[in-house]
Amino acid sequence: MVNDKWFNDKFIIGLSPMDGYTDEPFRLVQAEISKPDVIFTEFVSAEGLSRGGVGLYDVLLYSPLERPIIGQIFGKDPESFYKSAIVLCHLGFDGVDINMGCPAKTVTQNGSGAALIAKPELASEIIKAARSGIDDWFNKKVTIDDLKLNQKTHAVIARNLKYSSHIPNIGAQPPTFSVKTRVGITESVVDAWIPHLLSHDLDFISLHGRTLKQGYSGLAAWQEIKKAATMAHQTSTKLFGNGDVTSPAQAIQYGQEFGADGVLIGRAALGNPWIFSADKEGSYEDKFHAMVRHAYHFNRIFPHRLFDSLRKHFLIYASGHPQAKQLRSQLVSLSSLDQLYAIEQDFLNC
Repeated sequence: MVNDKWFNDKFIIGLSPMDGYTDEPFRLVQAEISKPDVIFTEFVSAEGLSRGGVGLYDVLLYSPLERPIIGQIFGKDPESFYKSAIVLCHLGFDGVDINMGCPAKTVTQNGSGAALIAKPELASEIIKAARSGIDDWFNKKVTIDDLKLNQKTHAVIARNLKYSSHIPNIGAQPPTFSVKTRVGITESVVDAWIPHLLSHDLDFISLHGRTLKQGYSGLAAWQEIKKAATMAHQTSTKLFGNGDVTSPAQAIQYGQEFGADGVLIGRAALGNPWIFSADKEGSYEDKFHAMVRHAYHFNRIFPHRLFDSLRKHFLIYASGHPQAKQLRSQLVSLSSLDQLYAIEQDFLNC
């Protein structure tokens, strides 16, 4: 059943999960500046979570401000999805999403992500296992203790719960359950793949309009998304479209034109956290202040990490700047918030 906390019957414009980008500092800045209707985490390995991978819980940090927040998991072992779904429920996520759409070779070569499109039977096993985990946790047939995780993992779970201010099982509602996928491997198989997913009574399906082979090249096939939406409308499952949408106005237009119940925006949100409240980017002064906010949150949340993973965000903020070449040489060497403040005038001098 759809979780009425966030889903309701409104048209959804959400932030798509993006591996390597939509971490907690990024999502928090996004929620503070212009909040989407729903936010996804980066994907995290179901197998890794089920084995108690401590570092993976950094991916699952979230602030109450980000709600509704959906935790996304990927992998190929059904039992791991059962355990991981229990972990996500315990952590208080508003939804559990299975990634069956990532085109990265490191993921698909192991039979995960978009590779599951070619393995519908295994995809079914994974969906059923994750659903069982959600149902067993919600019906109190199983608890986090039953997973027999080690002491370090329980400690980091406690850290996550403190950060999110979530108390497990208090006023709990079942999370939404969904799949994010693509139209096919080398060509569209929407006519077979989407009915297969719909047979599992998911709350929603997020469909990227490209094949695995395309990756992020070419154009998203919104006509294929329209086909999928038409099929979904014969069921209780919602269909969200994804691909090449760059503004809320375009999202609404595509929803109307192609029949989607919602649209997820991904790459267009990078360097543009105003995207969910306006159809234009902020000024360079706005962007600099967003960069400072981003760096501040990064330092606060991950105090022992280097700035390396922030630099790609800074470069995107500076994209199109009249002094972009000069700024790039400075941004790629930043290692502290003080160094960022030191280039403020260069950034604003446009």
